[in-house]
Amino acid sequence: MTAFRRPFRRLLLFTLFGACPFLLSAQNIDIQSDDDKPLEERIIYSHQNTYNIALHSQGFGVGFKLGRIKSINVTNNWEAEAVSLHSLKEIKTMNLSQFNSRPFVYGKLNNVFVLRFGYGQERRIFGKPYWGGIETRWTYEFGASLALAKPYYYYVVTYQPSGSGSYYERIEEQKFEQDIDILGRASFIKGIEETRPSPGVHASAGLSFEIGKSRTRVQAINVDVKAELFPLGVSIMDSERNRMFYLTFMLSYNWGARFNKY
Repeated sequence: MTAFRRPFRRLLLFTLFGACPFLLSAQNIDIQSDDDKPLEERIIYSHQNTYNIALHSQGFGVGFKLGRIKSINVTNNWEAEAVSLHSLKEIKTMNLSQFNSRPFVYGKLNNVFVLRFGYGQERRIFGKPYWGGIETRWTYEFGASLALAKPYYYYVVTYQPSGSGSYYERIEEQKFEQDIDILGRASFIKGIEETRPSPGVHASAGLSFEIGKSRTRVQAINVDVKAELFPLGVSIMDSERNRMFYLTFMLSYNWGARFNKY
């Protein structure tokens, strides 16, 4: 997992900083180019609602935005998303001495999912020429986060006294401890009633590349950098207990519609 995430982060950084000059150079820098478009393509709609699926440097997620278009250059968004959050130190392994054992992450304490709610804005940098192309916007967003940490259980071997001075093996579901004999990962739903919340805040900034051909349909690729702070800490791995700050790089595909609400 770590070997995959490091190249992925480099790819996102390249997309954000390396590909931008190429994309921007393909635009008509004159923001008044919209005047050359047909009338139906120059209508300014009042609403923009979108959904998104995202892959980020420490997990994946889904979300949606309720947008209010203030002008041709500015859109305000109320956003919500749910993402998984992993540690860069997670490495999956298996107990090869056991047949059909489940892979597990040694030292993992919790499966973590984050709910985010926030307010943001999109501001147009370059519009599309009349023949089409890519519209470029810069974006920012900030708001509240809620991390949900569900304990990660293992199947482990314990040794119980038999009453005659000897011991017998017993398989149990148990949280991580040092020097335990792990057979594999337990069921995901094990420990779900022990889920604990940790509130926080987040902020992000990035670029949005609108690739849709119609003014009424939204199709965009977003590249964002997101910083997140949990004052009470979030524990994913035993080696990183109560970590408070997370920085992730996100690539998302957004789709939806623009419309007027009368």
